[in-house]
Amino acid sequence: MRGSKTQNLGDWGERVAAWWLQKRGYKIIKQHYTTRFGEIDLIAQDGNQVVFIEVKLRLGISSGLPEESVNFEKQKRMKKTILAYISANSIEDFRVDVISISKGHKDNKLKLRHHVAVSDMFVM
Repeated sequence: MRGSKTQNLGDWGERVAAWWLQKRGYKIIKQHYTTRFGEIDLIAQDGNQVVFIEVKLRLGISSGLPEESVNFEKQKRMKKTILAYISANSIEDFRVDVISISKGHKDNKLKLRHHVAVSDMFVM
């Protein structure tokens, strides 16, 4: 565990997301890939494609949906981190996904949303 309550909750969300992806046939390659530019929560294999996954978890709705926090600044850091990984590993076929986990506002059950190929940050 990394330390604070928020970090522990984030780690838990990443484990839930990894379990959910594995149940759907993804192979988890790496968790917490970190460079000096930032961190990618999960790197997975989906068929022949490498998938870089940002996991966002929120248990309250006062701050909006979890996926809304993947803003321009976060995407810039992600891009640099992903470029470091694909450069070091000669990756050509990849995409960026976001998994959002939140509590339902009516039933309090966890809701997991998988947003596939969310980013055009690599379109030149």
